[in-house]
Amino acid sequence: MDSIEKIHENKAAEGYFATINSDLVSQIPYQPGKILDVGCATGNLGQEVIDKKHPEIYEGIEVVPSVAKIAKKYLSKVYVGQAEEWLSKLKTGYYDWVILADSLEHTVDPWSILKEVNRILKEDGHIIVSLPNVRNLGVITEVLVKGTWNYKEMGILDKGHLRFFTRKNILKMLSDYGFETELIYSNPRNKWKKMKGRLIARVISLLIGKPSDYEEFITVQWRIVAKKIKDV
Repeated sequence: MDSIEKIHENKAAEGYFATINSDLVSQIPYQPGKILDVGCATGNLGQEVIDKKHPEIYEGIEVVPSVAKIAKKYLSKVYVGQAEEWLSKLKTGYYDWVILADSLEHTVDPWSILKEVNRILKEDGHIIVSLPNVRNLGVITEVLVKGTWNYKEMGILDKGHLRFFTRKNILKMLSDYGFETELIYSNPRNKWKKMKGRLIARVISLLIGKPSDYEEFITVQWRIVAKKIKDV
């Protein structure tokens, strides 16, 4: 087992893989066809989608064998291993939806991931992406005020995160790999959206001359729905 899998294997014992973004389910239509969940964890999100939306199939990719074993109880099929390894083996133009919920930031090569996701999606297929926002007040204050970049067990600086994204560069990445963003919104559950955080964010956005960037500073996680508009 390589070092990436070891990091995640250690997290499995802590219940790390049992958490899900339930509100992502609302972005999936009823009877959405074939779904692939990249980083499906224990299959909790998949169970909810299956129960509420009734997809034709719901498959997953999961890097931690012990976690994948749990997901196999609920999903149509689970591919065990790294996403980079499995995506290249899947059928071209097969899936209607691909879910990348808190997974791109854990991958070595998110660019190749998006390229392969584009390939396996049908024409006009969709992706759902959720990922942490590194342009957040918590990270900014740690770097600028404390002069540190401390990895943690969970959160934006999760020790399992290999890549980091801002709103601007994830939207550009999606565009570069043939996707048109239909919806982007901020995870509403975080301490920075309280009064103090909003005030600090407003001051920073004004100081840098970009008032419209205000929301980025109080966003912990971006959630995105995008449509495939061309092959790459």
